[in-house]
Amino acid sequence: MNDLLTYQLKDLKLSGIIKTLESRNEEALKNSLSYMEFFEMLINDEVLNRQNNNNIKRINKARFPQHKTLEEYNFNYQPSINKRFIYNLATCEFVRKKENVVFIGPPGTGKSHLSIALGLKAISQGYKVLFTTVNEMLGVHSESSIIN
Repeated sequence: MNDLLTYQLKDLKLSGIIKTLESRNEEALKNSLSYMEFFEMLINDEVLNRQNNNNIKRINKARFPQHKTLEEYNFNYQPSINKRFIYNLATCEFVRKKENVVFIGPPGTGKSHLSIALGLKAISQGYKVLFTTVNEMLGVHSESSIIN
């Protein structure tokens, strides 16, 4: 790739194309792709790169204390949790309907795990997420601040 083209792609903020242009060019030559097919591949690479970058930014802004997924959650350990219901929540239909979901229960039952996992699913669907606890939302920092 020549310097002028690299400069122009950077100027246009097309970093996804910069990353894949050489390999896509080789692929296009090898497979005798049309200009339009080649262009479609480059644009698709750029779109995927931007989506990935946006997801990374949203994950960082969400302030998850750790990375947890639904696939990692052991539904056998907590049989009172309806797996089908949780996976239905992962579709984020409740967000589109502007409904709230609150997990309550004793420590160690998987509330945070499921919240993080559902938050990651929401991010992958383009939503912005903020992970917080009830104490953080209420501004409670210690037992003494509750009493006061």
